[in-house]
Amino acid sequence: MRPPSPDAVSKALDILLRSIQEENECIFTPSCIHPLEVITPEQLATNVEALDLAKQHLDKGVEHLIPGYQHRRNLVAPIHKLPPEILGMILEHFATGILIHEKHGLLQLLRVGRLWYHAIVNSPRLWTRVDSNLPLKIARLVIERSKDLPILSLDWNTVHGYAGFEQEILQMAIHNSTRFTSMNFQVSSDDPFDIWRLLESETPALDTLAVGVDKESEAEEDEFENENVKFVLSAGAPLKHLVLRDVSLNFDSPRLSGLITLHLCKAAIPTSLATLLQVLSAIQRLEQLTLEEMGPVEERVDPVPQITLGHLEELKIEDITSDYCAALLSSIFTPICSRVHVSDSWWSQAADPVDPFLWQPGNTQTAALLGLNGQPDTRPLRISITIEHDVVSMRVHEHEGLDSRVFSFERFRASQMVTLLPDFFNAVPFCPPIDLAIRSAMAPSDAFDLTGWSAILSSLYLSNQNLSLRVLERLAQRTTGSDSREMGASTTRVGDWMCPNLGYIKLHIPGIASQRDLHVAALFALVRKRWSGTDDGPAPAKQPTGFDIVCTNPSDQKLKDAELEVRK
Repeated sequence: MRPPSPDAVSKALDILLRSIQEENECIFTPSCIHPLEVITPEQLATNVEALDLAKQHLDKGVEHLIPGYQHRRNLVAPIHKLPPEILGMILEHFATGILIHEKHGLLQLLRVGRLWYHAIVNSPRLWTRVDSNLPLKIARLVIERSKDLPILSLDWNTVHGYAGFEQEILQMAIHNSTRFTSMNFQVSSDDPFDIWRLLESETPALDTLAVGVDKESEAEEDEFENENVKFVLSAGAPLKHLVLRDVSLNFDSPRLSGLITLHLCKAAIPTSLATLLQVLSAIQRLEQLTLEEMGPVEERVDPVPQITLGHLEELKIEDITSDYCAALLSSIFTPICSRVHVSDSWWSQAADPVDPFLWQPGNTQTAALLGLNGQPDTRPLRISITIEHDVVSMRVHEHEGLDSRVFSFERFRASQMVTLLPDFFNAVPFCPPIDLAIRSAMAPSDAFDLTGWSAILSSLYLSNQNLSLRVLERLAQRTTGSDSREMGASTTRVGDWMCPNLGYIKLHIPGIASQRDLHVAALFALVRKRWSGTDDGPAPAKQPTGFDIVCTNPSDQKLKDAELEVRK
């Protein structure tokens, strides 16, 4: 854009000066004549005042012209050619991310222009969110502009304080309860507002409900556990999504039969496993189930007759007592579940008797949870199992860099569960390679037999020095039998060597001289027997891609000699 030429500016000023001179009887002299030669100082002051006044009017005129031309330019923009109904539909597409009272929210969008104003005011589906922290005037505006449609959602959070209009907004919500499709409540245990009246009101359009009760202290939590809040859900169409935290409802309600997602936390989880399974069996198309933070259960929890959750795709069990978790996993069948996260961090000795059933060879439910009920082309890449202290962890690697199945089992004697695993995995068709790591000390009485793992083990890590010597001796041996089962792409027969597909080994050797010498001798024997083939001896085993030895006294000469032997 170029400015006006000097000649054009000169002509415009000439016209302006002549107009001022005629209206104010002023005398303007050409620039070549000194003003005082023609006019008096008093007349010169009048001229200055007249010019200043003219400049103000010029500025106002230009400022008035610019918005007019901007408006005309905007009118020819493509979005301003849209009918208000179409613009409203576009805004409705992003309505879930548009808040009423936030910066850049719906009220600010009203100021964009007349088209936007009319489109927003006449689009009821943009006025759906009622918040307990809204000013009362705006809450009423939302109710009014939503045009009596069943499209409202309520966000109620009084955990961190009150805004001052909660009671009026609650009454307004109760009066319009039939119009709410979504309700989310986060309240403290001593909340002064009777939100339960709204939950028990008629809500035929409600399909998403979340209710959480916050406890401010442990003492309050203990007291609250003895007085578990329970409400009765009113009649209406089946819910689709339900989240309950430290609050319970009438689980026999027919409105739960259509749930797609169910999330129960703390006191919301029925202490009776039979009650929970009765609820789950009544839900026809449950796709996501989450159970979290359930404290110890005083009564004994035993498996019950198994139910099938045929549509369940995602299962998350976290911070649940181990006996409840084990009994639950033994009592459900999830044939298509592909995302699993299990963590029973509340230890209970009662879980140990359930493990033999959970890890029984041929248990199709456990195989389904691990993703081992498919064909060879759909099996996981590998399974990582780690035993650390009293926790047995499993990660199923279905894709590179992605663990969609994660398990963590806490047990009184983790070694007893570990002894059940080899028979289970050996019975699974097309079992993927397994990486085994034992990262903590085990009691001398804890048996660890490498034989059961022989056909399925691909890597082995032992930080337990008591096990290292036994493992070194077993790896130097050949197994008996003629099982020709293949693992992965390998065609090595299982009957040739112990763990024939072992690709990586890491062992810890004691630093005490007497124990270290025994381990070094076993290491020499292993290398010479397993990997140093002779003309008249058995074919050597496949060499691993890595073999790491960890010792607190690495400067020992015998250990250095063993390291050289391993490198050969």
